[in-house]
This record gives sequence, C-alpha cells and structure tokens, in this order.
Amino acid sequence: METKWHLVEKELVLVEQQLQQIINKGGPEVQEVGNYVLDGKGKRIRPALFLTVVYRPDKDLQGFVDVATAFELIHTASLLHDDVIDQASFRRDRDTVNVQWNNKIAVLTGDYFLSQALKIFVKFGLWDLLAITVAVVENMAEGELQQAFARVTLSDLEKLYLQWIGKKSAAFFSGCCQAGSILRSDSHELQNLWFEFGFNTGMAFQLIDDMLDYSEDGEDTGKPLYSDLKNRVITLPLIRSFSDSRDKELISKYMQTDKINEEELEQVATLVRDGEGLSYTGQKAAEYIDRALTVLDKMTGIDRKKEETLRRWAEGMLEISKQ
Repeated sequence: METKWHLVEKELVLVEQQLQQIINKGGPEVQEVGNYVLDGKGKRIRPALFLTVVYRPDKDLQGFVDVATAFELIHTASLLHDDVIDQASFRRDRDTVNVQWNNKIAVLTGDYFLSQALKIFVKFGLWDLLAITVAVVENMAEGELQQAFARVTLSDLEKLYLQWIGKKSAAFFSGCCQAGSILRSDSHELQNLWFEFGFNTGMAFQLIDDMLDYSEDGEDTGKPLYSDLKNRVITLPLIRSFSDSRDKELISKYMQTDKINEEELEQVATLVRDGEGLSYTGQKAAEYIDRALTVLDKMTGIDRKKEETLRRWAEGMLEISKQ
C-alpha cells in the first residue's frame, strides 16, 4: 500500500537519520534534550512537501535531503519557542521541553536547531533559500508579536487570527514549496504558483489542526484531544463559538483568565463541538483547499505522479474538514 508521501519515502528516512546525526554531534546537553524532542515523532510534513515539489522522476533526490532536514529543524525550533510563548504544557501527548526542563532550555534548544538549519544553507551556498528562510522566520516572529500585542474586539478577532496564521503556518508551507521550485529552476511564474499552493494548503492545514483539537479522531493523527484548549491557545473554532454561543460568560472567562477548572474546560469544549465553530472552521479550510487545487490545475507540464500525490494530500485534508 502506498503511503501519503510515497514519492519521497526513502528521502524522509534519510531526513530522520540526518536529524539524529545533528543531535549526536552536539554535546551531552544537546543530545539529552534533542533526543527527547525527536522521540516525540512529528509528521515531517514540511520536508515531505519540499521534497515532493522538487521531485523529478529522472533525478536522485538525495542531494536535497539536507535542505529538507533544515526545514524540519526550523519547524522544530519554532515549536519549542511557541511552547514557551504559549506557556504550553503538552505537545504530542507528553510534557513540553519547557515543562520537562524549563523555558531557558527550550529557547536555547530552539536556537540551536535554528543555527543548524542556517549552517546547512551556508554550507551549500544556497543564498536564495536562505533569503526565503529569513523571510519565513521574520513572518513567524512578526505574527507572534502581533498576536502578543493584540488588543482587539471580538469582531476583529477572526480577521486578525487568519492574518496571524497566514504569517506563521501558511508562510512556512509556501516557503517550502517555493524553495523546491527554485531548486528545480522553474520559471518565475511557476515559482509563484507553488508559493500560492503552499500558502493555501498551509492555511487549510492550520485550520484543520484547530478542528482536530476537539475531535477524538485527532488522536489518530498525533493531536491529543483538547491540547490547544488545555494550553490556552485561542483558535478559530473557539473564536467562532464565542460569537454564536448563548453561554458567552463561560467562554469569555476561559479566554480572559486562567481561573477555570477541568469541569468548566469540558463545558467549553462541549459548547465548541455543539455550536457552529467546528463546521465554520471546516468551511474556511475547504475554501483554502479549493484555492490550492485551482492553483495546482494552473500548473502545466508538472510530473503526473507529483500532481496526483499533492492532489490526494489536499483532498485528504478536505475530507477531514467535512467531518
């Protein structure tokens, strides 16, 4: 049976090996924390996306494994930093690094991973990709700063939330796609189309991730139930439920204070599941997937297997968004 990323399966194994090699080359402190991070297996979507875009049926992809590894290192660094910013306690159903150790260790480990990614781009003289990466990191930092400083009314919150994830998740997906297109020496027109495809799938991916927080099916995809809710991460299903719910007092209490018990947390989750927040978020995700598939249809001359792989991946997200 073919896996979702079967075109680049072999290279993803090499990415995993290279991540381990990078950690093994560090000191005992890097190894201790780095192995803890690696043991919490991620989905490796960003390297898979990059490798699929750069894929050619007549070309060995091993030369691109370093870049794919760099993207995963940057992603991992961003998660470590996010957990500190969000004061998150759980990730992938276990303690975050900032809980297992402390904030300082989490930030420094994230910095170490980021430095290793940048070393890869410098080592191979990939200046165009370095510029893309700097733009991605800049966007993510700006998005986090905007979110941290935000003092907005409820009516503004949805619009701003979409802007924030556009600067974070979607910017990263678009960067991975654009980098793959550049390394293929695609035309500027095609590079821009890949950028659009990455942006729209990145938006959809984040919105679906928001939905999975309230679904027991999320456990099967590596998303523990209520992980965002427990970590007090405000997402679109909650924002929309606040607008629609008759029990605004409870959701408002959750959004504005830390004084909420487990029973009230379950009540908030029930309000989100029973209201329109999940279906609305699914509709928004479906809109972005439709845009991504429209962009894919505009790409002429791309490899059929690559196109089918990315279409199946996007359509798979679409099915989740309708559940």
